[in-house]
Amino acid sequence: MTEAAPTRWVPPAARELPEWRAQLVEYIASHAANISMREAIRAGRCSIVPTMRNAPIDADTFAAILLNKAERARLEQAELYYATADMTALALAAAATPPLERVSVDRLPAESGLIVFAEPIGGYVEDVGAALSDTLAARPGVDAKITTPIVAASWTAWTPEDVNVEGQPVTWGHATRDGYAAIPPGTRGIWVTFYSPRGLFSGLPPETVLGTMRDGSVMTAGLIEEQRANAPGGPLNWDNEVLLIDGLGFGPARPDTTDAWTHTLYTAWQLMTTAGGTRWADVEEIPRERSGRKRDARQGITGPSAVRVINVHTAQRPPREAADADAAASTGRREPSWSCRWPVRPYRRSTCLNPRGHAAGDCQHEDRIVPGHIKGPQGAPLRTGSTVHLWDRQPAAEI
Repeated sequence: MTEAAPTRWVPPAARELPEWRAQLVEYIASHAANISMREAIRAGRCSIVPTMRNAPIDADTFAAILLNKAERARLEQAELYYATADMTALALAAAATPPLERVSVDRLPAESGLIVFAEPIGGYVEDVGAALSDTLAARPGVDAKITTPIVAASWTAWTPEDVNVEGQPVTWGHATRDGYAAIPPGTRGIWVTFYSPRGLFSGLPPETVLGTMRDGSVMTAGLIEEQRANAPGGPLNWDNEVLLIDGLGFGPARPDTTDAWTHTLYTAWQLMTTAGGTRWADVEEIPRERSGRKRDARQGITGPSAVRVINVHTAQRPPREAADADAAASTGRREPSWSCRWPVRPYRRSTCLNPRGHAAGDCQHEDRIVPGHIKGPQGAPLRTGSTVHLWDRQPAAEI
């Protein structure tokens, strides 16, 4: 029996991201990855669905298309980003209301990317007993709930161009809670994959009963932890995906779904790419060592190997004590609190980029994130100045 898994998501060091990407690319090509993707397909967690001559594709081919024609290609071309804990909390705070602007591919900081967050951007809770109730693994009296955090995302600007499998063209459809719809050729959108951590199964005591094994023995959290630890896999688990259609608006977010995670991810892109108004992000680039770059080239990785570390700009960054207080109140498996960092959270404002054409409707709007009260007592104005601080230094708390 193993010891209980750590309950908190512990992020990698930013310089580890190129190696994580390399491991993910290698794993995606494996048979184990195909099996895992087939399970996700059967669970209905895939929203971008390939078809062949308007007929469904078998699960094995479906999984191979998603892994090799989409997921692997996206990661191979991705630029790498690491959002610090403060940047993660800032994106969550501003994303408390949905983005006001419509989805825009132009908001992407890179055409393809992979971002790892230092804290979860959300998660969901599964009742193990309920999930296994209609299976052979069901066991009476099971009371165990598992929280899965969402800690990373990859994306690419995407169009449903034809993919050929065994000489036959593949078309695409979009499966949502409103049903299935074919994706017309030429549609522009953003294909997003969300990831959970591998090796952070439950955090439950190892003796916790979850169900029944095939041989009739008791299935425990410790046994499942041990099996998963020995199973092949990359550092992240493919968890869910979503397609954002260019030009469509954002609706209210259902808690613990891709809706909420997408709002946070899109808000992070906004904070990273805003050209006017408040500057929100500081960026530091960490290069990959030469041996790592050579390995990337052998794997067919064409995206940059350097990591862009995204932190809150020093003019907007909260004091270290406030960040520590929020971290202490967090479980590490769900999105963190920002009650200390941002007592009055930042908010978004729709900004017209062409005021002269606004009355006639001949204009374009985009979101601008407006600072809340970050430093000092609630209600005090934001202090700004020209002092420049190193990107990795936190200002001391105000006295």
